Amino acid sequence: MKVELHLIQNFAPSCLNRDDTNTPKDCEFGGHRRARISSQCIKRSIRKADVFAETVGEVGVRTKLLTEQLEQRLTSSGKKAEEIQAIVPTFVTNLISKLNKEKTAVLLYLGKDEIERMVETLLSHWSKLSASAKTGKEMDEACKEVAKDFKRGSKATDIALFGRMMAEHPDFTIHAACQVAHAISTNKILMDMDFYTAVDDLQAEAETGAGMMGVTGFNSSCFYRYSLEDIEQLKENLGGDEELALKALEAFLRASVAAIPTGKQNSMAAQNPPDAILAVVRANGTPMSLANAFATPIRPTKDKGLVQASIEAIDSYWGKLAKVYGENGVKSRPICLVEEAKLEALKDQQVSSFEKLIKKIADAVVFKEGI
Repeated sequence: MKVELHLIQNFAPSCLNRDDTNTPKDCEFGGHRRARISSQCIKRSIRKADVFAETVGEVGVRTKLLTEQLEQRLTSSGKKAEEIQAIVPTFVTNLISKLNKEKTAVLLYLGKDEIERMVETLLSHWSKLSASAKTGKEMDEACKEVAKDFKRGSKATDIALFGRMMAEHPDFTIHAACQVAHAISTNKILMDMDFYTAVDDLQAEAETGAGMMGVTGFNSSCFYRYSLEDIEQLKENLGGDEELALKALEAFLRASVAAIPTGKQNSMAAQNPPDAILAVVRANGTPMSLANAFATPIRPTKDKGLVQASIEAIDSYWGKLAKVYGENGVKSRPICLVEEAKLEALKDQQVSSFEKLIKKIADAVVFKEGI
């Protein structure tokens, strides 16, 4: 069983996700330049959204500071600083990664519960580790115990959703239960440039000119966003906990709608929620992105704005796909609109609020036995 999420989101002038030239990311689609927000940016916005942690509680951390985290917890447990310094760096090096000034060489993605279990393992071996002074069989045993424990995964729902890959430690891999596409604009874009100056408040009145000047790229675009959640994989990643898997799905849906990238927001404040939310629950069959509804760029007309035309393009394209491939396996496909639009193919399951859409999805999700 899979859940698809399709969003239409129109942003005011903004620079939400920048490239290495400090201008908004873009790409070519359908033979035209489009504004783009990378999937990495969207996923970070989701996992950092307040509503995500409020819904599920446990959230993972990305860090190179594992050594520091372990040292803090061991200090709180009453262990001596010299023993901690003798044991922890060697433990982290043997377990995961070489250290560079106490930081791991790679960025780790860990659940707080996993870090706590590392501490418990170290404490259970502490007396022998202290006696062996960083080396020996006891350190190997502690590392093996933690490595085995990693296969249990974590209760951190963002790790369960987005997965974890450690090239040097395949056993620590968690297969993602979620796919997130790069958001692309439904309209073609031309980049705009903002020339700005800053005045030196303390310069002499006789002096003229700016204390600083520069250029920032921006655009205003209506984005199509698509994501896909594998419910069985999500349940498996969370140790078979169906209740937590449902909470994780709800958190993802709520955070996807609430999540807005933070790039240049202090100077542009493009806090624009989605105007259309379509969710599709599939018991079987092939998931389908609706991005090709915009292969020909959407243009506003005298009677129809860009947002409304984009919503109607999704509706029309869904109808075309349903005509060719059918809707077998689709258990539910509620759609919620902020901007009024003329729906045909999707109008039979239109709901009046996001809360009703969430409930329809939850009611349609059924877990397979034995997952």
